[in-house]
Amino acid sequence: MVNPAGPIMAGGFETVTLNDAGVEYSLVFLPDKHNDELQAQGSNPVFYWLPERMRLARKPNGDLRLSFLHFLGVQDGQTNLGVAPGQTRETSGGVLSFAMTGAPPEGVLRDAHKQILERMQQGSRDRFWQVKPGVADRSTIADIRPIPIRSSTLRLMITDQDGTQGGNAGDPFFVTAQGAGPGSLIPTAEHPFVVNLGTFAAAQVEQGLLGTEVPIGVTADLTLPLWAPITRLHMTANWERVFSHFTAQANASWWWSSGDLKATWNTLRMNGDIKVELEMDRTIPGADNKEAMVTKYIDMLVAMWLDQAKQVIFQPMPEVQDPGPPKPGGLLNLFGWGFGAGFSLNFRHDRVEIANSFTFEVDEMYAQPSTMGGNVDGVADLLAAHPELKSRYMRTLYLDNWERKITTVCRPVIKWPDPANGVSGDPVKFASVQIGYPSVNGEIAWSAHDFLPPPRPQEVDATTDVHGEGAPVGETTPLAPASSPTLVYASGATSEVFFARQTQKKAAEVAGAPEGWRPDKVFVRRTIQFDESPSALDDRFSRIIVEANEVDLDPGPFGTLTDSLNVAVRADNAGALVLAPISINRDLTASNQIVEVQVQPKGEGPDGGERPIVTFTFTMADTGEHYKERRFALYTGQPGRPPAYRYRVRVIIKGTLFEDGDEWIGPWTDGEGSGDLPVRVPKKTAPGVTVVSQD
Repeated sequence: MVNPAGPIMAGGFETVTLNDAGVEYSLVFLPDKHNDELQAQGSNPVFYWLPERMRLARKPNGDLRLSFLHFLGVQDGQTNLGVAPGQTRETSGGVLSFAMTGAPPEGVLRDAHKQILERMQQGSRDRFWQVKPGVADRSTIADIRPIPIRSSTLRLMITDQDGTQGGNAGDPFFVTAQGAGPGSLIPTAEHPFVVNLGTFAAAQVEQGLLGTEVPIGVTADLTLPLWAPITRLHMTANWERVFSHFTAQANASWWWSSGDLKATWNTLRMNGDIKVELEMDRTIPGADNKEAMVTKYIDMLVAMWLDQAKQVIFQPMPEVQDPGPPKPGGLLNLFGWGFGAGFSLNFRHDRVEIANSFTFEVDEMYAQPSTMGGNVDGVADLLAAHPELKSRYMRTLYLDNWERKITTVCRPVIKWPDPANGVSGDPVKFASVQIGYPSVNGEIAWSAHDFLPPPRPQEVDATTDVHGEGAPVGETTPLAPASSPTLVYASGATSEVFFARQTQKKAAEVAGAPEGWRPDKVFVRRTIQFDESPSALDDRFSRIIVEANEVDLDPGPFGTLTDSLNVAVRADNAGALVLAPISINRDLTASNQIVEVQVQPKGEGPDGGERPIVTFTFTMADTGEHYKERRFALYTGQPGRPPAYRYRVRVIIKGTLFEDGDEWIGPWTDGEGSGDLPVRVPKKTAPGVTVVSQD
């Protein structure tokens, strides 16, 4: 039983081109080496196919296996992960991923098979291609097979604009690709590729996708095992002339050596009595060695062919044609008949046609180099017909929004006490801040920091931003993701700063977040821890009242929800009423002159009663270079607007043993808000003044 042996190149190839959904597909066909024998035994002929070119592969749902991502963005250290604080990073480029295949669409292969069978039935062809009538009706898909592939190497061709063969990462024409190298041995396999592109190279690819074709080509260098008639040896003879030559030789010599036989053979070839035709395909690898082998084989065939000739054409006869008897031996002994002298040869004309030619053919399988290429095309036609599909194949990624983080900068705005320099400041023991951000399950994760008094408070300006060199903030990079969350006091030259950093999530990624939360918002909880109120005896020029030692500036379980990136922990947010400096508009000219300024914050104190009156005294001894600033501060612990206040003036003129003194009190004057308090000292006769005594 004859089986298919594989494709053969002897009869050339046939190309079938079919159209599917407006796209042409071409297949190259080769016949099987045994097609004539297969049909002779009643089997169907077998044909082998190979795609003429590769094309973009498709997914099972029909989508192209192609994706182009254009990315660009400006990132900074405050809003993007992986960027050092205080720095920015710009980047742009593209990534093209696609898959190429040689597989024809469903139905194209079946129709091509039918067409090749019908085509081969229409005219006379060589034995490999010829298809008998009726075969097309009974053919099956098993009768068409892909051409075997022994090796495959994939190459990716990309335009190199700057001549650096891809350049370096960050170059505008940077190109690096993955996917080239050894390929599949199956022509229907898919070959995936991924190409990373610099910004200019990405622009070329994007325009190519929207135009005729992308400037990227794929080539598969293939090695195909094919049969070919490597050698055909055909020998023919004019046997009448050969007989005459041998008869003459027999009369001349009783014995022939092998050398005589070869010389006779060569003479017959030169005279044209025997013709030897050698046909070889010298383009086949190793053809030179095969020709030398066949030449030696011709010499071996001499004796074999003449032995056939003696049995078919020559026969010993009892009568001698030639007038002179031959000598013993000679040609008779050559053929092994051994009749000796007295016999000659008789030429059998009726047997000449049986052995007047000899044909020797060799079919051999060899490795045939071949290529199959293709470009990334067809996308523009698809998008022209279906523009709504553009986002499926071509997308833009803005890296400004990629891996976002929220950096909340927290600063204390506190006038730190500096007793060494006579500054009472805000009686803050420490201040703390907590920044919260929800996890994916809605729970709030908190980052906290305590602000402590600086080592040299006189060098810290709480009313301005961070200044001076300060302690450097650690850089945050993918290789070094950790950095200090704080910028601390550096030789007292800067305010302390706390950086709270969270990865910004999308709203859909968080379940059960507190009401009102958005991805760009954080929760803030600030606390001020005050010292105890100093005694009135500690400093008669500065009176500080602390009604609550611990103040939550952001009450509630989650504090305050804010989208501000700057959070200040301010002491004056703790319901602080600060009046400084408190001054009078009169100069005191005598030591017996005393002016008292009485200040009373409105509202109720912690005990529910009225807040106490605080008195500041001015004398002549406090003027000039001895003057000291009067300061009043009340910390209610009630965040929000500070309480209003009222003040009045009491004037005392001390009497002597010989003169009476004087005293009067001005009316209460209302005020509100923190700041300086310039006090007008009323005259004794001013409206609303109450004279206390004239003794």
